[in-house]
Amino acid sequence: MSKILYVHNADFSKPCANRIQVLNMCKAFRKIGQDITLMSFNNDKNTIKKVYNEDVDFNTISLKPFINYYFRSLLLFLRFLSIKNNYNYIYTRDLIFAFLVSKFFKDKKVIYELHDLSNGKIWHFLFKRTFKNLHGCVVISEGLKEELIKWGFNSKIYVLHDGVDLNRFDINISKKDVRARLNLPKDKIIISYTGSLQNWKGYETFLKSYKYLKNKKNTVYLIVGGSEEQINKLKEVYKNKDIIFVPFVENSKVPLFLKASDILVIPNSSKYEISVKYTSPLKLFEYMASKKPIIASDLPSIREVVGESEVLFFVPDDERDLALKIEKLINNDELQNKLANNAYEKVKNYAWEKRASKIIEILKK
Repeated sequence: MSKILYVHNADFSKPCANRIQVLNMCKAFRKIGQDITLMSFNNDKNTIKKVYNEDVDFNTISLKPFINYYFRSLLLFLRFLSIKNNYNYIYTRDLIFAFLVSKFFKDKKVIYELHDLSNGKIWHFLFKRTFKNLHGCVVISEGLKEELIKWGFNSKIYVLHDGVDLNRFDINISKKDVRARLNLPKDKIIISYTGSLQNWKGYETFLKSYKYLKNKKNTVYLIVGGSEEQINKLKEVYKNKDIIFVPFVENSKVPLFLKASDILVIPNSSKYEISVKYTSPLKLFEYMASKKPIIASDLPSIREVVGESEVLFFVPDDERDLALKIEKLINNDELQNKLANNAYEKVKNYAWEKRASKIIEILKK
């Protein structure tokens, strides 16, 4: 059994996809028998239960949050100084913390997990000096690894895509019953997008595609995510009773909305590098685990995980093509079943426990 300190510079009282990913990883480490401790801000077990409806079976060290990101990094390091002898393995998504520990404590094996790149000179300067002291650098896409290699970082880089907890999506409830529970239309075809409403996620391409559908009578769009303010603004633009908006819901309820859906859409935009090269969308793995057919933007970041056997691709940022692909899937039950079944078989390779096991292998090198 390894004693691992997982450090994340985030306030867990404010739900976000990166916090959910970290919680899933900590649970996965615990499931494979590791002694894992999460050190962060407002991450005590009561807060996590209240905000994420998750029972925590791993250790936590909870600090009082501050607004300034850099000050929080320093606080994490200062707290680490008091417990440094308890851990030889350090895993973190905070670059400043990774720099400080790897520089001043050469006996610690530090892995830094990278989800995006910055063009800022200070970030590049710090990453270069951190990288040489790291035991390893985990990235979530081949695109990130390729970019780092272009920058001259040729070793210690490991690609580990995001993952999923398959058990969460194995729900013993019918689509009819779950729709009644969520107050969704019983007899309509529901096409859904779940996730945050950031521009690079392409949610507006999804919304704009509705007007190009030929058979609107039996079809509704469902958007689950975004703040109340964002949703209210969108309702002013898309005044359509067949487009249903549901503001952010706790992560434990996402499987219910996917269960209620007929087709799931990942409309990521091609106008942003993070979308094209760097992301490893949590929603992709959740969609695959839900056993529903998926339509996705044809982007390298998506194709790293799936191909034509698992999803139906459309031209990114093209709402007309998205509408055509939605209609194609609606009218082809055989294709729906094929895509859903193939995607589910593939996602079994992306369980969080498998990802955690690969990280342990890296730490043990």
